[in-house]
Amino acid sequence: MDEYQNWYCSACKIAARRFGWMVGNIDEYRKKSEKTVSQEFRDALNFTGYDIEPWEAHILAYSGFLVLLFVMLVVDAILFIFARYETDSLTAVAACTGIVPLAGMIYLSEYPKIHAKFMKIHSLGDIPEIQSYIVMSMKLVSNMERAITFAAQNSTRPLANDLKKLIWDIHIRTYSSIDDALIAFANQWGKNSEYFKRSLHLVKSSVNEADEAQRIITLNKSLDIVLEGTKTMMDSFSARLRTPTYVLYSIFILIPLALVALIPAVSIVGVRIDTVTLVLIYDIVLPLATFFYSEYILLQRPATFAPPHISDMHPELSGIKTVKKMTLSVALTVGAIVGVSGYILLYMGNPFEIVSQEAMSGLLPRTFPVVWAITSIITIYCLGVYTPYKKIRDGIKQIESEFADALFVLGRRISEGRSAEEAFGHTSENMKGSNIGEVFADVAKNLSGIRTTLHGAIFNEEYGAFRYVYSDRVHTTMRMFTESVHKSNEAAGVAIIKLADHLKELQEVEDNIKRSLYDVTSTMRATAMIFAPLIGGVTLALSEVIQKILQNIAKEAQLLPDEFNFGGMMKEAGTGMTQSVPPDIFLLVIGLYMVILVIILTRFAGGIEYGGDKPQFMYDLGQMLPISIFVFTVTTIISRYLFSSMI
Repeated sequence: MDEYQNWYCSACKIAARRFGWMVGNIDEYRKKSEKTVSQEFRDALNFTGYDIEPWEAHILAYSGFLVLLFVMLVVDAILFIFARYETDSLTAVAACTGIVPLAGMIYLSEYPKIHAKFMKIHSLGDIPEIQSYIVMSMKLVSNMERAITFAAQNSTRPLANDLKKLIWDIHIRTYSSIDDALIAFANQWGKNSEYFKRSLHLVKSSVNEADEAQRIITLNKSLDIVLEGTKTMMDSFSARLRTPTYVLYSIFILIPLALVALIPAVSIVGVRIDTVTLVLIYDIVLPLATFFYSEYILLQRPATFAPPHISDMHPELSGIKTVKKMTLSVALTVGAIVGVSGYILLYMGNPFEIVSQEAMSGLLPRTFPVVWAITSIITIYCLGVYTPYKKIRDGIKQIESEFADALFVLGRRISEGRSAEEAFGHTSENMKGSNIGEVFADVAKNLSGIRTTLHGAIFNEEYGAFRYVYSDRVHTTMRMFTESVHKSNEAAGVAIIKLADHLKELQEVEDNIKRSLYDVTSTMRATAMIFAPLIGGVTLALSEVIQKILQNIAKEAQLLPDEFNFGGMMKEAGTGMTQSVPPDIFLLVIGLYMVILVIILTRFAGGIEYGGDKPQFMYDLGQMLPISIFVFTVTTIISRYLFSSMI
């Protein structure tokens, strides 16, 4: 059971037990749900494998609405106690109180269909790996059932589960033959991937080829179709990505940041923006809207090649739980010190007038260090905890990039008739200085020193040379190698060289995909680190200038006779922001918005480039966030200094 199924199915079961009273008679409601539920919902439950019934999902949606409504009412009550409300903010809070529970109910009721769509899209990314395993196995032994079993056993991707089910259906005689089973499987996936269907049919037809050379050509063609189809799919996604990215950049980033400068000016026309409304808009509504829109775009991204899974049991991660606790403690301590530094400076008499106590005075308000406190906590934790993961991940990627070349050299030596021990030793000398060269050298040492079998020298849990190589692709290829060497040296060498060619083709497709998505990912990273902080810093300083000017106008207007005061409008100009959102709170709210925005954009750029790789995302965030907030800070200080001449 995956994490998604785990939480959703558990929530459905708990909701059915605790909130079943809402629907009255359970048996009658079950029958009613069975009649009203759509076929699309049933198909989604079957595809995801969720062990729930429609009525349980419906009860979860209803109970989720009640829980969220209760939470929102509690939050409203707390805000009423500690904050002052204007009419506009009351309207906004009431709207959120109604919209959030309703949105939650809709999301919970539609979640199986959403997750089924997610699984279908991301399962398309499993196809190159699965098909390469099938083709590799078929080149060694022309047995379709053996090839499918090999791919299912050596892949951890979701599509492998469908292959395991296919094998099970063959064993229980759901299909009369492997050919019928493969045709049914190809037709099922043909709805989502026509090129996978064509590729499977070619693999099936290769079994009937009498000529060995023609059989190999057919198998190569089947893999070419899959690789080219994957590249075409990602090129299409890259082309479709431009418009949504422009929308994300303009509507969800540029416009909200530009409007920061106009917020003080709206007080002229009598619109009062209080703290609650400002927080609601910039720290809740806009971040949520930006996040969900970016996730909607990512949902359309076909997964291509899964990032390497790094287990906490890795030897270089020993004691990682202790490291996480210590890093979190250090981060919180540093964050607390940084957060109160502004107030400490005020307590010390505000030396050099560093802390701003009113609009356009000092360098920065006393609350701005809170933004840096949050930034330091996130940065220290991300880099402190996930740098080892990043190092291991880069090592795995490096080994995978070197592995194809090493395998080619190994295959050439094997085809010359050399023993496995000599071939590995020679390859390690040729690849000296590389990570894979060291691993191959360990294989040669195991074969010569321990006198173990080839399989033991490679895979033994105690001394196997590949026991610390955490790459499914490398391990699967080496398993194919250990099976091929039982043939003649010439046949084994040719098979190994073909495996190397397969890996090279996969790497080329991965590189092409990264190049096709580079424009979008580089733009989003530049936006997160440079453009958004620059715009935010300038507009924030400009808003403070406008606020200061309006306050000065209001002070001067107090001296005007009533007949020259336009009905009191000039006296009111500039007082709205002064009464409701002080400059230090205003800067804090926008600073927090900037932090949240950088997190969302980092997630978006990383999601496009490498999918759902949490260690890579956390490491990127730890690097990008301090740079972004530094740019934001410097821009704000310089802009305030330059704009001060306007007052």
